[in-house]
Amino acid sequence: MKATARKWLFYESKKMTGNNPAKDRQAIIEVMNNYATGLDARDWKLWRSVFADEVTFDLSSWNQVPARLLETDRVVKSQARIFAELKTTQHFLTNHRITIEGDRARGIAHMRAEHWLLENDGTTSRYTMFGYYDDRFLRTDSGWKMYEMQLNVTQTEGDRRVMDEAQRRAKARRQQT
Repeated sequence: MKATARKWLFYESKKMTGNNPAKDRQAIIEVMNNYATGLDARDWKLWRSVFADEVTFDLSSWNQVPARLLETDRVVKSQARIFAELKTTQHFLTNHRITIEGDRARGIAHMRAEHWLLENDGTTSRYTMFGYYDDRFLRTDSGWKMYEMQLNVTQTEGDRRVMDEAQRRAKARRQQT
């Protein structure tokens, strides 16, 4: 874990600014929680509501693909296809650390993400990621929106093939249509 991230995770964050720091902090935590809830409930309208129209997605700690700016609607459609292939998921977020500076904010939360895949033989395989999110937010007319999402995976457990197989199935299904 990077020393700067460790500082944000375990020490008091900078003083919040703005008219109502407690309300802003709670609103940002709600956005982060909607991220997890939207994925697990397959509520793609809710999940889309978390983001600005373009978001820098950084999953490099998990997939070694460099961070990149993407159209949110495209990402939502892609995730909807992949998550449709998973039997169940459960994302936990805790220990939220929020820093607000004007109309921008940083939110860090520990995470545990469980993913189950129904195999062709009827058994279930599981893959779990542990780590933390380090996200950036912008205050908009419609509330706080995430404009940078960084997943920092520090440990995994189970069968990573679960995620690869879900992607493979989603791609195959898309090619059939």
